[in-house]
Amino acid sequence: MTKNSRIILLDVGGTFVKSSLGIASQGAVEGTFDSTPISSEGTAEQIENSFREAVSGQMMRAAQAGFDIEAVCVVMPGPFNYKEGIFLMKHKFASVYGRSFRDILGDVIGAGIRLAFAHDVNGALTGALTLRPELRKGVTAMSTLGTGLGFSYAVDGIVMQSEAGSPARNLWNKPYGTGILEDYVSRRAILRFYKELGGILSEREDVKEMADKARQGDQKALEAFRRAGRHYVAGAKDLIDELGVNNLLFAGQIARSFDLMEDEIRQGLGEDVHVSVVDDIQGTVLVGIASL
Repeated sequence: MTKNSRIILLDVGGTFVKSSLGIASQGAVEGTFDSTPISSEGTAEQIENSFREAVSGQMMRAAQAGFDIEAVCVVMPGPFNYKEGIFLMKHKFASVYGRSFRDILGDVIGAGIRLAFAHDVNGALTGALTLRPELRKGVTAMSTLGTGLGFSYAVDGIVMQSEAGSPARNLWNKPYGTGILEDYVSRRAILRFYKELGGILSEREDVKEMADKARQGDQKALEAFRRAGRHYVAGAKDLIDELGVNNLLFAGQIARSFDLMEDEIRQGLGEDVHVSVVDDIQGTVLVGIASL
């Protein structure tokens, strides 16, 4: 990468594409962050337009500053063929199933611009390993807690991946209880626990408001978070022990309320697993994307 070149970083979610210019292996360039609305349930044309708008906007920003773009680096949830850049999701982005990301961008980028992809949890873990070199020894894992339950792990600084580039091992779909583990450790699970305990939320309230209630003394809200923590340990401990995880990082929207389930998780996993929370998940992800 020359002094005159930059990369484009894309963090793809179900409602927004977050983008910025970046410097390879370093992260985002300050002042270049943008957010483009996207509907993962939209038509192929709508999805194409959102991706093209996000990338072309950063291309224009780079050109105005006198920089050339050498790569577009992307993190997004799966299923997705991260090696070939092909959409394989049927529950979202279904209208572009089977299509390549390069085809969707069309003439927005030239043939010489490199495309690189990573699963969102793998990208976040890569960023954490870059920012915290001490995590590159032994086995470091990351769990993302939010709408779903993500999991990825690295051995001596190398993120383990499947052949298609997804996390090598999963937790979200592990058979558990009357369904899968994600049914018990996720946003929807915590909301359900609170309701089962007799808690009441208004239409505008969500997990964030539940966390506020718990910190203000609402025992039902606190127990809902603690219950999720206990289910996490019950469902994940076997895999964490099998992999020999030394460091376990938590990230994601619900991880911001980790203090409410911390005791259950720390005590359940034992002293051999060092547990910590990634505070700046967006910055960590951007560093991970820049390392692709």
